[in-house]
Amino acid sequence: MPLRHRPTGVTVIAILNILTGALLLLASISMFLAVILADDPAFKDIMASYDVPGWIISQLPVVLGAMGVAFLTMGILAMIISFGFLNGKRWSWYLAVICGFLSIGMTVTSILLTGGLVDILSLVLGMAVPVLIIAYLFQPDTKAWFSIR
Repeated sequence: MPLRHRPTGVTVIAILNILTGALLLLASISMFLAVILADDPAFKDIMASYDVPGWIISQLPVVLGAMGVAFLTMGILAMIISFGFLNGKRWSWYLAVICGFLSIGMTVTSILLTGGLVDILSLVLGMAVPVLIIAYLFQPDTKAWFSIR
């Protein structure tokens, strides 16, 4: 079997996924630590001084914990995709395409729920990266690296 050459773009995307994964793992740790602070009376007083509604303050540990789990899951997923990209694993190509479309969908949903001009600009920027990555993944050289026909 001849040696395959990994496209430079695949390596760049893998490195960016590693960095993103590391940041998401750090964010998850931060969220889990914030859960501990959320029950501290001084923290609740600070939140109340910013006119945060009481129902949000009472649900803060749940929200922060859920965010921590989400960040942890996304961070691990980014690391797994990076491993697959660097080793030309076919499953990582499919996983990256699925995650790209999910990212586009979540960005559109988020913007539709919040609205506004700044949000529309965020929509364009938030969709540009996943769209470019998906387009790149469908290039013949890239598909060949992953043994995709």
